[in-house]
Amino acid sequence: MSQTDRLPDLNLLRLFVALVEERHVTHAGKRLFLSQPAASGGLRRLREHFQDELLAREGQALRPTPRAEELYALIQPLLEQMADAIAAATPFDPATAQRNFVLGCSDAIAFALLPPLLTRFRQAAPGCALSIRQGNHHSLPSLLASGEIEAALGYMGDDLPANARMRVVGHTGWQVLRDAATAPVTEMEAYCARPHVLISSRGQLEGNVDALLRTEGRQRRVVLGVSSFSLLAAALPGTELIATVPDFVASRLAQRYGLITESPPVSPTPTPTSLVWNGSRDRDPGDRWFRGEVLATMAELLAHDRGKVTVS
Repeated sequence: MSQTDRLPDLNLLRLFVALVEERHVTHAGKRLFLSQPAASGGLRRLREHFQDELLAREGQALRPTPRAEELYALIQPLLEQMADAIAAATPFDPATAQRNFVLGCSDAIAFALLPPLLTRFRQAAPGCALSIRQGNHHSLPSLLASGEIEAALGYMGDDLPANARMRVVGHTGWQVLRDAATAPVTEMEAYCARPHVLISSRGQLEGNVDALLRTEGRQRRVVLGVSSFSLLAAALPGTELIATVPDFVASRLAQRYGLITESPPVSPTPTPTSLVWNGSRDRDPGDRWFRGEVLATMAELLAHDRGKVTVS
């Protein structure tokens, strides 16, 4: 029997689906925990077996050939059915399970979400562990594609893995935080005159609020940049500093540290908060339970600020 007469093994078929969906050898390899040489070697074997180029170079990406598209339409549903069957035969009981779940999210969401999520987690799944990987819409998609995180929560942008699934949890507005002993900053003049704190992972002292102010011929004074929302607890109390932050973060900081929240005279457009996960893990019972816990916890946070946040 010749090499082309033998059927490709399951791993090669999984690689074929990943290559068609990612259209990039390295990205497909990361998704399946394969090195770039191993993924390239798999593509070579697939080409030899099907006697077709399958994926043709088009700029920096790979474009599926008509033959590859035909094969994908046949193979991908079969692999999904197999995954469904395995998932159905592998029940998940959070009360007895022992597993580590990894959530990727922004610093803002980690600060507000972690306390209630951990409480829920410890009550429902005492044998499981929770890990948080902080990132943003630039770094989280690659962690998702490589399987380093089960799900990502936050503003995600458009650069997602080809087979990503997404659910919008809500839309987050903005609030000003200040020390209770200082004067209100609801008027534009007072807002621009006060010294500001800016949360920036890269150390910039300018953000989207500054761009909005410029459209109105205004300018604020950013005198401090910090990389974490938790550092606002050290910066704001007892000072004239103010910070413009997401609603759910403002509420948590105000509750814990006696700060005041108020609507800013200028505010960025509300941003969508979404939960995103890899389609290959869509039906895993443990992952589905975990996503449900994350969604329920985040929905409760947004509902707490319902007057300031619109929930989808």
